[in-house]
Amino acid sequence: SVADMARDLLEAAGIRTSFMSPQTVVAKAMHSTSDFPVLLADSSSRILRSAYDSQPGVMKKIGKVNKARDFRPLTSVRLGEAPTLLKINEGAEFQYGTIAESRETYSLGTYGRIFGITRQALINDDLGAFTDMSIQLGRSVAEFEAGFLLDKIVSNPKMADNKALFHADHNNIGTTGALSEATLSEARKMMRKQTGLDGKTPIDARPKYLVIPAALETQAEKILSAIYAAKVSDANPFTNMLEILVEPRLDVVSETKWYLFSDPGILTVLEYAYLENNEGPMVETRPGWETDGVEFKVRLDIGAGILDHRGALMNAGV
Repeated sequence: SVADMARDLLEAAGIRTSFMSPQTVVAKAMHSTSDFPVLLADSSSRILRSAYDSQPGVMKKIGKVNKARDFRPLTSVRLGEAPTLLKINEGAEFQYGTIAESRETYSLGTYGRIFGITRQALINDDLGAFTDMSIQLGRSVAEFEAGFLLDKIVSNPKMADNKALFHADHNNIGTTGALSEATLSEARKMMRKQTGLDGKTPIDARPKYLVIPAALETQAEKILSAIYAAKVSDANPFTNMLEILVEPRLDVVSETKWYLFSDPGILTVLEYAYLENNEGPMVETRPGWETDGVEFKVRLDIGAGILDHRGALMNAGV
C-alpha cells in the first residue's frame, strides 16, 4: 500500500516509524523525504503513459511528427520542382533556372492541468486510486491531443498564400456528392493531377487514407471491400487501395464530410511537434497545499501546422 511504501522510505532515511499511524507516516513521508513524491510521480507517469499510448489517434497517422528545441516558431521550407533541362546547342550558353519555395510556420504551446489526490485516499488505498486517476489522465491527454490535431484540419486554416487549406484555387475540394465509387474516383483523379509550386509539374499526390466520420463507416467498408466479380466491369477499383480511418469527432462537425490524405512520409499535410526530450505528457508532483494530499501536474508541450495542401482533399458529401 501507499502507507507501507511511505514507511519503508522513512526507515531508509533513518526515521523510526514503529509507533506512527498510517496517517502520520504518509504525511511525514510527503514532507520529510523527496523519494516519496518522486516514487508517486514515477508510478503515475508510467500508468498515464501506458493509457495515453493505448489511444492511437487518427490524426497522428495522417500527420508527420517533429521535435522542437524550444518554443520559437518552427518554419518549414518546401522547395519546388527543379526546372526542366534545356537543349544546349554547340557553342551556346547554359541558361539559369529557378526553384520556387513555400514557407509555413507554427509554434509550440504548453497545455496542462493540476489534479490532487487526498491524504485520505493515500492512506486508505492500495494504489488503486493512483491507477484509476493516472489512466483517466492518460486518456484525457490523448483525447485533448486528438481534438487539437483534428482542429487543424476541420478549421480549414489559412496558409502562407493567404488561402484556406481546402480552397478552390488549391484544387482540393471534391464535387459535392455522397461517398461513392464515383466521388472517390473524382477525388483520386484530382489529387493525382496536383502540380508542384511551378504550377506545371505533376507530383502525383496518390491518396492513402480515407478519413471519415463514424456515420460513413459502413458505406466506406462497402465501397472498399473486395468484390469477386464475374466480369471486369464489375470489379472494385478501390479494393485495398485506401485505408479507412474512422474519427468519431468528425460526426459533431458533419456526418457526411470526408477527406483523403496522402502518405505523410511522401507529402506532408499536417505536421505536429513536441518539445525535445518532452515527447508526450509529462507528470510532476508536490505535496498538496490547497489539497491535503499530493498534487499532480500534467503538462503537454505540442504544436501543429499545415505544411502543404496538395496531399489532402475534402468532400462535403452532400
